[in-house]
Amino acid sequence: MNIEEIALKIELLQRQNLSKSAEITNYTQSALTSKVKKMEAEIGQAVFKRTPHGLKITDVGIQYRNFLQLITQEYEEFLQAIGSQQMTTKVNCGASHTTIKIYGATIVNTLHTNNIPLDVDFTVESSNSLNEKVHNAELNCALTSKPIKIYPDVHYDFITTETFEVISHNRHIINFQERPTLTLLVLSKGCMYTRAVVEWLKNHDIPYHMKEIKSVSSILDFLQMDNSIAVLNSKLIDLYHYSEIHYYKLPQLENVINTVFIYRKNESNDPTIIQLKQVIESILERAKEGL
Repeated sequence: MNIEEIALKIELLQRQNLSKSAEITNYTQSALTSKVKKMEAEIGQAVFKRTPHGLKITDVGIQYRNFLQLITQEYEEFLQAIGSQQMTTKVNCGASHTTIKIYGATIVNTLHTNNIPLDVDFTVESSNSLNEKVHNAELNCALTSKPIKIYPDVHYDFITTETFEVISHNRHIINFQERPTLTLLVLSKGCMYTRAVVEWLKNHDIPYHMKEIKSVSSILDFLQMDNSIAVLNSKLIDLYHYSEIHYYKLPQLENVINTVFIYRKNESNDPTIIQLKQVIESILERAKEGL
């Protein structure tokens, strides 16, 4: 039984918004569109109506969603009955604002659907703050951009490479050589993406003021202001399929950031840490394969 696939179908039928589901599940919107088509082919009827206001679940879709939820419930009751439900271990894991938006829900969903007995509580802060908290044993681990300070008692295992983009609305293209006063829109003032762009602006004597906005969709809305730019992870931009973006290739700005899994060296053999890291690696492997 592919309980993870069932959970994904329930998510799609429940939310009725492929863009939002893409953000939560770490699938692309086109991949989820294919999932919906496959689902409708399997049952032979439409599960959504396409309306001017978006998707609306059909009566058949409601019945199918209820059926899938019943299967999930009965499966969990079956596992409890045979005693396969293990005691869960709580893990306090840090994540940056960008990392939690890209991977947080997928990590939790993978743990749940694969019956992995880990209960992850996320702390969302800047990478440097999370780094310090792992060092001070306030957190078990963290998944974030590689921080500036490296502690000798902490492991920084490379997980993946992330890229970020400097963007604006394509109706408000910035001429940086004119040095206009910019509004820099960011998810977090403390993230490594923000630091890199701020350093570039300072090096080129470009005045700016920063606005921290916690929603990607709101950042895209704010880009309609004159002289505004944003810095966002490339994957987050792709999830929203926003069509009116202008991308900048700024000279001497390196837009690649390493993402690392941080934990204390004295916990290198902790099965909880090892298991969570393996889950994260499996998610990234699936993403590479386009699943």
